[in-house]
Amino acid sequence: MQERWLKEAKAFIFSYHFSNGLRTTLSVVVPSVIFAAIGQLSTGIAISMGALCTALADVPGTIIHKRNGLIISTVLIFLIALGTGLLLPHMAFLTIWVGLCSFFCSMLLIYGNRGGNIGIGGMLVMVSIMAEQFSTWQMAVQIAFLTLSGSIWYALLALLFWQIRPYLTVQQTLGDCIQSTAKYLRQRANFYEPDLDITETYKDVFAQQVIVNEKQEAVRELLLKMRSAQQGTTSISKSMVLIFLDLVDMQEQIMASQIDYTSLQKRFAGTKVIAQLHETIIQFSEELDNIGIAVSAGLRSMPKVNLKLELEKARKEFKNYQASLPSLKERADLIPFESIFDNLQHITQRMYNMHRLTRLERVKEASFDHQLELSKFTTRQSYDVTTFRNNLTFNSHIFRHAVRTGVAMVAGLLLGQALQLSRTYWILLTIMVIMKPGFSLTKTRSFQRIIGTLIGAFFAAGILYLTKDDTVIFCVMLVCILGAYSFQTYHYITSVVFMTPFIIFLLHFLHPADFNNLTNRVIDTVIGGTIAFVFNYIFWPSWEYRFLPDYMIKAITANKQYLQQVTNLYTDKPFSLIAYKLARKDVHVSIANLTAAFQRMLSEPKSKQKHGSELYHFVVLSHSLSSHIAQLSAYALQHHLKYKRPEYKDILLFLLTIMDHIEQYVSVGAIIPDPETPAAFHRLEERLEELLRLRQQQINDGQGHTVEREEMLEIKHVRDQFQALFTVLKDMKKAAVHGAVIVEG
Repeated sequence: MQERWLKEAKAFIFSYHFSNGLRTTLSVVVPSVIFAAIGQLSTGIAISMGALCTALADVPGTIIHKRNGLIISTVLIFLIALGTGLLLPHMAFLTIWVGLCSFFCSMLLIYGNRGGNIGIGGMLVMVSIMAEQFSTWQMAVQIAFLTLSGSIWYALLALLFWQIRPYLTVQQTLGDCIQSTAKYLRQRANFYEPDLDITETYKDVFAQQVIVNEKQEAVRELLLKMRSAQQGTTSISKSMVLIFLDLVDMQEQIMASQIDYTSLQKRFAGTKVIAQLHETIIQFSEELDNIGIAVSAGLRSMPKVNLKLELEKARKEFKNYQASLPSLKERADLIPFESIFDNLQHITQRMYNMHRLTRLERVKEASFDHQLELSKFTTRQSYDVTTFRNNLTFNSHIFRHAVRTGVAMVAGLLLGQALQLSRTYWILLTIMVIMKPGFSLTKTRSFQRIIGTLIGAFFAAGILYLTKDDTVIFCVMLVCILGAYSFQTYHYITSVVFMTPFIIFLLHFLHPADFNNLTNRVIDTVIGGTIAFVFNYIFWPSWEYRFLPDYMIKAITANKQYLQQVTNLYTDKPFSLIAYKLARKDVHVSIANLTAAFQRMLSEPKSKQKHGSELYHFVVLSHSLSSHIAQLSAYALQHHLKYKRPEYKDILLFLLTIMDHIEQYVSVGAIIPDPETPAAFHRLEERLEELLRLRQQQINDGQGHTVEREEMLEIKHVRDQFQALFTVLKDMKKAAVHGAVIVEG
């Protein structure tokens, strides 16, 4: 356990979260320290505030997106700071301004994560300016320009760091993605633990698969849009692209290990096979974790475990058990389980290859396929005015969120004034941070912020009680600043725990006699959290069940297109590797979106969880469907089919037809009878029985490996996957719910 904690700590220190926190802390602390030294602390804090608000907009991306985001953020922050400062003495106009600014900044979420963060930075500077007391309009203008200088200071610092280490963020994001995949593999190892509930393991695996997909999308946006990466012109960019391609292929092979785990545990109960498999997969996940940490740190990675030896131990246990069975049919029934070892064998090779690619001098030897057209695997974000205008409708959940946020901020401001609270801006800050487009995330954030605030407040009270030494308090405050910004995108509740004492210590230096900061902080947080929670529940809520039908349709459509590409491997149609990988990516994205939406629905009120049981089964079956398709593709690509049967085409066409019927039912409610089960299934079964008889005769005659044996193994594997797909699709059709029925409840 201690070793695991040490590894987690090492991974965090080398992560983007920590380096981003370090950069933000540096940009915030330096101006305040310099100006405090000359007796102008308030000036330094204004500059630091501009730096902090701009830092929020500095999300990972290409240098062009980074530069443009910083410029837009700098301009927006200055204008909002100026407008808020000038309107501060006029309560009526200020109220309207707060509502409009909150609406506009929240609407920027339509432009993705970067746009959303720019909006948060804009709202943060608005709330911060409201904490000031201006006696003249000249002071408001002065603070606005000081904030502008802070924004420019952070932008220059961020661009300077990028010039010094342009690949650092990409390395850290890729390393984080590898570590998330390692955790995914570690959770899949729980399927081989007889004492664990398989249903709960599935839930954990699905949740982690969503995270892995998000990490992969982040790497695509960062890495595959880089010109040097697309061309493979530098060793480091070429290395990262090749590692990422291996990682995505490895993810498919992990998914291709999907089998009936209940049957597996029953079949091998009382043997050492399952325990050995579990131990082997854990070793694989640890090795992958080590690669991820090395990539994040920009270090060479060396194998720490002999994976081939570990795999051979597990395979030996399996072979010994298989050999103990008396008949060929019983031994043949275990053939599907052999795919686990085949996939682990290929995963082993990819891990060794990833180790090798971390050594840049070996990258020159690696081949780079320029025909992959990497730019096709990225999504293009539109930043035009038309996108903004098209979302100005209540059909857009972002628009509803923006209106809801604007109204909630106005309500918080008016309530604070009505209660004559001294620090109304704390309420607004809490509302701003907690309000999210979906109810589930708002609910989670409300709880996390209140708990984090309470813990942080008690910690701050303890420090202030134990010492009056300003040097000690300042040093603790620096640690809190670093913790708050480092954990902001890593673990929100921990970030709040650090943020609360940081703010309290800051107020201690600004207003040493004000000992009500602790109480005010907690009370205002509770008020703000309550407003955010209530408004998200009552005012134009976005319940997840309304979006699930669309996610279901996209998932079944993506699986259908994925199977269509795999069909080309089993027929005489031309196979395109690019089209296949694009279809595979779409499947991962669509299923991750479906799973994430379903998980969010489960955290919403029971009355808003429509058709929960059917939808859960549909989600599980969607994962199973893509896993079995992945097994078909992996087998064809790795073994190069030698005995293509004409029945394959008929069966695959039949399966695609069923998928089309499911799609039609979910989208428009059309109930289409399934076509008759093709005779190809029966003919394939007859051929397999014939090969089994021939093989039994060959064994009786003492013959070893023969053509008939190879054909039998190939056809049995393909037949088993066809049968599994057919079973999954039949169950999926039963679990499918017409979209209109879900929405209407």
